[in-house]
Amino acid sequence: MTTIKDIAKLAKVSPATVSNALNPNLARVVAPKTRRRIKAIAADLGYQPVHHQAKQPARSDCVLITTPPLEDEIEDQYWHHIRMGIYEGASQQNVNIQNVFRIQSGIYPKMVADYDGVIILGSLTESAIRQLKGYNSNIVVIDDVNTSCSFVDTIGTDLYSLTLEALKLIQKQANGPIAFIGGKRLEYHLDGSAEATTDDLRTKAYRDWLAVNDQPAILKLTSWDTEAGLSAINELLDETAMPIGGIVVASDPIAIGVVKGLLEKQITPGKDLPLISFDNIGVASYLTPAITSFSLPKEVLGITAINQVCDLIANKRQWVSRTTIPGYLGTGETYPIQVS
Repeated sequence: MTTIKDIAKLAKVSPATVSNALNPNLARVVAPKTRRRIKAIAADLGYQPVHHQAKQPARSDCVLITTPPLEDEIEDQYWHHIRMGIYEGASQQNVNIQNVFRIQSGIYPKMVADYDGVIILGSLTESAIRQLKGYNSNIVVIDDVNTSCSFVDTIGTDLYSLTLEALKLIQKQANGPIAFIGGKRLEYHLDGSAEATTDDLRTKAYRDWLAVNDQPAILKLTSWDTEAGLSAINELLDETAMPIGGIVVASDPIAIGVVKGLLEKQITPGKDLPLISFDNIGVASYLTPAITSFSLPKEVLGITAINQVCDLIANKRQWVSRTTIPGYLGTGETYPIQVS
């Protein structure tokens, strides 16, 4: 009988990657090319998944605490798709998202005490999370900018390493310094007030890359929307004495504005300089040129958060889990540079 290990050996990937590729709920986390190869090998070997009779789990009542401002959720599909994943996972696991608290309105720690579990979307201060954990130990944080938070379950994407990969790719083609345009991230207190702006993992990676490569910073941190991207690239072009050789942008909504600004200056991304972004949202692929962007496992982040909070509820474990779900570079026209 063919096993997952057999398929992994032939596909030259890990058994976990094979398991994800063959699982309809997690297949999207695997790069399409790898996923197709694994499925073809599985079919050739006549692999038959083992089906277990699943018992319907008891319903769990959870609360969702969101930190992105409402306008960010509307403008940036990243947050919207994570929310979709949370609700999809909840329906699969018999979890009821009984309430949604938006941090800007402020919450009292005791408000989470009567729920089976708590899911936090975005960044709270360490002090805020500790206060919540005092009333409910079953907490999972999605996309927390504070990577040193070691006392609570976290789920995120490998944004730091993906940014370094983007910089490495662009460096091979750049005829000049590499710029970075990113967004500002806030950590919130429970009263709804925001801590000082902190660097996103993509910004941290760029700063670290600068130190290693001895390049001066060509950096703009702005809001996470298209108009902010347009303003940011115009300011960078005005402020930078020498031509920019390449650009990394932290998200597609910003990148759409960046591309617009470049085209207005008669600079074509993918022809005159390479550009790589993040999120791989649908509208970015329909632009001319189409933006080359890292695909992030947005829905999978939400689904995984539900799975982890259910594990906390069921098993009362005393150790924390830090889950990193990989992204991959999609196709587009802004990288690599198209040779005429």
